[in-house]
Amino acid sequence: MGLTVLMNAGPWLPVPPNGYGGIENVVATLVPELRRLGVRVVLASVGASTLPVDERIALYAEGQFSALQRPYNQVCGIAQAHMQAVVRAVRERDDIDLIHDHVEAIGLATVTALGRDAPPALHTLHWDLAKHPDLYGTFDGGDRVRVNGVSAAQLARAPAALRAHAIGYVHLATPLAVDAATRPLPSKGNHVVILGRINPGKGQDLGAHLAHRFGFDVILAGPVGPYHRPEDLLAARGDPIAEQNPDVQFWRERVEPYVDGVRVKWIGTVSGRARDELCLLS
Repeated sequence: MGLTVLMNAGPWLPVPPNGYGGIENVVATLVPELRRLGVRVVLASVGASTLPVDERIALYAEGQFSALQRPYNQVCGIAQAHMQAVVRAVRERDDIDLIHDHVEAIGLATVTALGRDAPPALHTLHWDLAKHPDLYGTFDGGDRVRVNGVSAAQLARAPAALRAHAIGYVHLATPLAVDAATRPLPSKGNHVVILGRINPGKGQDLGAHLAHRFGFDVILAGPVGPYHRPEDLLAARGDPIAEQNPDVQFWRERVEPYVDGVRVKWIGTVSGRARDELCLLS
């Protein structure tokens, strides 16, 4: 029998995602190639995942993304419960050759805490390493846990303790646009597209400000917190849970004042062919 990899995508979104989901798109790109090479893949995700794999681990039927930015004491058990299911699977079977973990912070801590007798683990660092200085600055995975970055610059800024466990970096890859090489090229529009989750780190506020200042059109495409469509966010106005979400606060205070539907538009989350065509026209 060939290698068996437990691929831990986390409890937040299905694999592949229905639109937004950077980590889940990376997993959806990696897994088919592993299976093509004869690697068995056990996917730890949510029940709504549709990616073909050999086995699944799913504590939650649906993605828990909407809870991600709620107060810690309300939702801290979600990722831990998912990781508990992963730990149980690792301990109850003896065929896992490698754990490939993609869950921020708690994933790295949990696979490390499994101890010396657990399978080797690789943890991909999909995020800004400045977010968890105490975890990364004191990390010790021994000889069993390794990390990989997503760029040379990211690893260069990593704390020494984390960098000592790095095997290198791999630029993130996501599925190519279907039939992109054979599609006729459309005429370009006179607008700029900013594609991604709307939050301070992505800079949509700056893009919207510059659009008004210099007179070019901008289309914003991506979710605001758990809200994937403008009408959903509009319906949540005044909801205390929605209003305490940091991304929603960023939208209300820093981005929405620029969104006039003409110079700056927000169209929500796009995926598949709609996303491809939006980018082709920009």
